[in-house]
Parts: sequence; C-alpha cells; structure tokens
Amino acid sequence: MTNPYGQPQPPYGQQPYGTPSGPMPTPYGQQGQYGQQGQYGQQAPFGQPGYGPGMGMPPGGDINAIKEYKGWAIGCIFLMWILAIFAIMKSNEVRTFKMQGNYAMAQQASQTTKTLCLIATIVGGIGYALAITFLIIGIVAATTVTTYCTGYYGC
Repeated sequence: MTNPYGQPQPPYGQQPYGTPSGPMPTPYGQQGQYGQQGQYGQQAPFGQPGYGPGMGMPPGGDINAIKEYKGWAIGCIFLMWILAIFAIMKSNEVRTFKMQGNYAMAQQASQTTKTLCLIATIVGGIGYALAITFLIIGIVAATTVTTYCTGYYGC
C-alpha cells in the first residue's frame, strides 16, 4: 500500500521510522535510565541558578513582586532627563528579564532603576529649588534697583 506521495507504508502495527535509539526522555524531576535527571522543563542558562521556588524565584513566587518603576522613570524626565533615559531603559530590561524567567537579573535591573530614579529625583528637586530661589532673588533685586536721573534723557 502507498500513501498519497507514492511512498510505501509499513505494515499495520509497525512504526514508520523504526524505533527510537537511546533512552526516552523522562518528565522533569523524575529519575530516568542510569539515574539521569529528566530533560523537560526550563533549563538554567550557563552560570545561572535554576528556576523554581527557592532557586531564583522572587519572594512568594510572584513575578509581580519585582517592580519595574516605569512610571517613576518617565516622570524623572522633567527632573533630570539624562538619568531618566537610562532609568527607562533599565525598566524595560526588568520586563524583558521577567518574561525570560531570569528573575535574578530582573531584580538587579529593578534595583538599578530604583537607584537611578532616586538620584534623578533628588538632584532634579534640588535643581528646581535652586532655580526658584534664584528667580525670587532676581525679582526682588530687580524691584529694589534705584535709578538716578541726570536730566539728559527725559527723566
């Protein structure tokens, strides 16, 4: 008997491609042949800890526990825009790392975002306070200027 492509079909009950060679993979966490660990599940990248409760997972197992601080980072544009740009980029990295399952790097990027936002807020706040102070001093100084008229130009 042949299939629609003109290739012969194996007799009923036989595998069309033969039997698989080597041991079959076992589900994650179960012992396989020769005491091997299972091959399914999320594998840790080289040099990174594995994932799961107690192994790089955020506290409580909730990935939303790692904050992105994106709103704060965007708000810092009006305070100190140079640091705000870097804070926004780090905030995007937090989301990327969380989606990849790399919670340790997501936590580190979150802390960096928080630090950049805090510095931008403090420096920007001090800058605005100084600017307002100098503006008030300038207005007060301009209103108390005494002019002397010598009579030459229509005083």
